[in-house]
Amino acid sequence: MSEARPYQVIDKSYMPMLVIRSALIFIAGLLITAGIFFLLMRQSIGPNYGEGFRMLAQLNRDIFSKSLVIYGSTVLVALGCIAVSIMLYSHRVAGPVYRLRLFAGRIAAGEVSARVALRQTDVVHPLAVEMNRLSGSFRQTLTAVMLEMEALEKQADHLEKNQDRRAALNEIRDGAGRISSLIGKYKL
Repeated sequence: MSEARPYQVIDKSYMPMLVIRSALIFIAGLLITAGIFFLLMRQSIGPNYGEGFRMLAQLNRDIFSKSLVIYGSTVLVALGCIAVSIMLYSHRVAGPVYRLRLFAGRIAAGEVSARVALRQTDVVHPLAVEMNRLSGSFRQTLTAVMLEMEALEKQADHLEKNQDRRAALNEIRDGAGRISSLIGKYKL
């Protein structure tokens, strides 16, 4: 699979590959049909003209019925192969989209350490990579905010115990500024 650009959710090669594989299945069906016709048509016409004419008349009737059977079975096999191919490709889309939905639900529930794992061959793998990057960035920001909050709590405790309140207040203001800058990158 080719490398997808960051803004692409589904790789550009997905649809052409689906069409190419379907076309190859159709062409294989035509070749099989041609081979069967070739083998069936290799009958001797007969030793004389009258017998050859009767043989051709019989072949005319047989060709129609055999062609219906051959074309019908070839079309059914080709449609079956195309259906299986489409199901396999949809499995590469539907399953990952379901896992991404579950992942988004876990993030919304507050489980920011969650990660989503998809196969490299899954169509929406680039989206999963970006979702994991988003989750990691959010986790780093929340961790930094928690550390700053702990530092502010220590400064508040220090403010209660000591007389040097101006330095503690400056530390609290600086910590609040750092928290604001951490949260400021998110648009609410």
